[in-house]
Formats: sequence, C-alpha cells, structure tokens
Amino acid sequence: MFVGMIFLPSGLNAQNKQKHKGQVKNIVSVDDDVDKTTVKFPGGNVEVNNFSDTITKITLGHKRFEVIEGNTKTRLRMVRIPIDRFKGHFMGVDLGFNGYMAPGFTTELPPEDQFMGLHYGKSMSVGLNFLQYSIPFQRNRNTIGAVLGASWTFYNYRTDSKYVIELDDDGNTIGRPEEARNITKNKLTTSYITIPLLFEFQIPVNKDINRFFISFGPYAGFLVKAHTKVVYEDNGSRSKEKYKGDLNVNPFKYGTMIRFGYRWIKFYAVYDLSTLYMKGKGPELYPYSIGLTLVNF
Repeated sequence: MFVGMIFLPSGLNAQNKQKHKGQVKNIVSVDDDVDKTTVKFPGGNVEVNNFSDTITKITLGHKRFEVIEGNTKTRLRMVRIPIDRFKGHFMGVDLGFNGYMAPGFTTELPPEDQFMGLHYGKSMSVGLNFLQYSIPFQRNRNTIGAVLGASWTFYNYRTDSKYVIELDDDGNTIGRPEEARNITKNKLTTSYITIPLLFEFQIPVNKDINRFFISFGPYAGFLVKAHTKVVYEDNGSRSKEKYKGDLNVNPFKYGTMIRFGYRWIKFYAVYDLSTLYMKGKGPELYPYSIGLTLVNF
C-alpha cells in the first residue's frame, strides 16, 4: 500500500525528469530485491518487506514507524533510532539565584562593602543558551566530547539597602546613604554574552535514549550593559530612578561552569574567577549562580 502511494505520480516524474534532470538527481533512490524494496529520500526512507511480519518500516529522522502484521490484526509500533553521534547538553533557558563571595570564599562582606549586601531570595539570573556546537572525542562511541556554546544572561543583584550605588570623586564605586527618601527596591543589573567550552561525559542509563550527563569547563563573558534601579516611597507615592552610566562593572569576566542532569532534570553552577567590579574600582566580589535549565532546545 505504501509503495503504491509513493509511485502514484511516477509517470509525471518520468516526463519531468527529462526537463529538470539536474533538480531531481539523487533526491530519491530505490533499491529493489527479492526480499524487500527500499525507497530512500532526504530525512528518511520507506522499506517494504515481502516475507517478514514487519511488512513496512517508515523512517523519519530519529523515529521509525513499523507496520506489523499478525494472524488476526495489524498494529503500528514506533521505535526511536539510537543517536549515532555525540550531542551535548547546553542549549536551553537557565533560571538561577545569584550571589557573590568576598576574598577567602566567604559571603560575609567587610564593613565598607555592606552596601552590596544581597537579598538572596530576590537576586536571580535568566539565561538564554542560544548556540551549541558539539565536538565528539570518540570514533565508535558517542558518550564523550566537548561543547562550545554561547548564551545571553541577565543577572539581578538585589540589595534593598539604604545605599545608592554611585561613583565618588575619584571614580570609585561606593554606596551613598540615602536619608531623605525611603528605599523600597534597590538593585544592580548586568547582562553578558558568555562563551563556554565544556567537556562532557554521558552515561547510557537507558541505551541511547536517556542519559545522565555531566559537563564542566571554563567560560568567558563580555559585558553588554549594566544599570542600577532604585525605587523610593515618600508619603504614599512611589518614584524610581535608573542609572546607566559607568559603574565600573567588569567589561570582561571569566570563570568555571558545571552542568549535570538526567532527562528533563538539569542543574548548573557558575563561579567567576574575575571580580564584579574592575580591580581597585569597587568592592572585591566574585559572583556565582546556581540554578536549573527549564527549557531545552
């Protein structure tokens, strides 16, 4: 039945082939022998077997539909074709919580840097991992390789402190106490284009369909923009101010990243080996993020 459907317009194709021979060459091929007939086309093939219970196999991408004929009924079965090459796990949408550490891997800030004290529950990051290139390391297997990617990530550092982040007369980043107005929201927002190079290992938990994976490696980031936002409340009315000028935020950052998961559960953690502000221009803080990959591409 399936073969007949495919060859129904064969007469028209024979006529057009003479006129447009260069356009249809090698697009569809037919292999016919005693046992079976196979028609191959871009992205899949159809195989009709004359002597097997599986009378027809239709392959589209990584899925194969098999028509199986029994004694009393005919049934359809879907089979997932194993992955034949290494594919990494990076592309998707990340959602995490931000923080930073002072020198000595401590979250306790020195007195002069208290204006950067975080509200951790509201300091979040959102990242769009929009590019991935997988590099296999094995000839006959597909479980070890490298992943080169790119992402655009927004980091929100919510301080909610009574200090306004600004520059002093020497051009250093400081916190100025706000005494005249009541601050209800105070944050620093940065966004970076990040390029990681991750080495990934996969464990075939369930053959080639579902695998546990772990990847780790360095990354570099380039600042897109940074700004502060302060919301004030005074006598029942609200006002807000944004500052998009030079805040001494580091224009280039680098660090380490780790990602791991199984099926739809995926975690990540990143730690900057560079400081949030340029050296000598602000508090010495080393940002980090921990979160989940919610959507995978």
